Amino acid sequence: MPSLSPVSSSTLKKERINELNEQNDKARSSLKSLVEFITEIGTTSSDIGCRMGDLNTSLTQINACIKEIQKIANQTNLIAINSAIEAARVGDAGRGFSVISKEVKNLSEDVKHSSKSVSTLTSVIKDNTARVSEVLDNQQPVIDNITTNINQIVESIGIVIDKSLSMKSVMQYISTVQFLNIVKVDHVIWKMEVYKLLLNKDINSKITMHDQCRLGKWYYGFEGQQFSNYYSFRSLEAPHKEVHTAGHSALNYFAAGDMNAMSQELDRMERSSNEVVNQLEMLAVDLLKETTL
Repeated sequence: MPSLSPVSSSTLKKERINELNEQNDKARSSLKSLVEFITEIGTTSSDIGCRMGDLNTSLTQINACIKEIQKIANQTNLIAINSAIEAARVGDAGRGFSVISKEVKNLSEDVKHSSKSVSTLTSVIKDNTARVSEVLDNQQPVIDNITTNINQIVESIGIVIDKSLSMKSVMQYISTVQFLNIVKVDHVIWKMEVYKLLLNKDINSKITMHDQCRLGKWYYGFEGQQFSNYYSFRSLEAPHKEVHTAGHSALNYFAAGDMNAMSQELDRMERSSNEVVNQLEMLAVDLLKETTL
């Protein structure tokens, strides 16, 4: 069965990190553009506010002039009526008519002046309106650019998140497989301890049971049980337990002087050990299949 390749895992990790950095750079670039556009729209909005303020001022002045025109018109009309009455009453001797006529003339000039003011202010309104329209026309491309950049940011962030999740999955896989490789080394060390005790004829020392070694604690603990849905994981328990049972039996037979039975138990320990290693490698393969790349 294939074993973990440190080189390929390292390369895979590096590729994912590079992709993640690339997407982060794109996100930062889009954010920078967004800030620039937001600043631009803020300035443009301020300009709109000023223009609209000018427009409101002009309208206020127009209203004042219109009221003045109405007032003058009323006065002119009243004076004209009075002048007509006076002229009719005095006839040719109505020298006061000239005074009234002069007043009417002055009022007419006022009307002319006010009308001119209305015309001027109307032009101002048209100019301000044109400027506001121009600003509003320029506003739309800015808004469109902001929308485009926001969409780019959303897309880039989505990619970053996806790559981050993928990286998390890859790192979890690497971490687990590295642990499985350590477990395989521990497994070999445990067997070497059995042979060491036999060579030293040490019948008093104790060796761990299957649920006390590193693999056993992991297997029956939370970290191991999260892989219980894998057949390779479930197939690991029996041979692992068999390794420890056979190792203990070999030591017991050695202490009893039964070398033949001891040899058989050592053979059983080795066969079971090979199966443990096989299932550990199968589990690594199963985990790789489930890893998001």
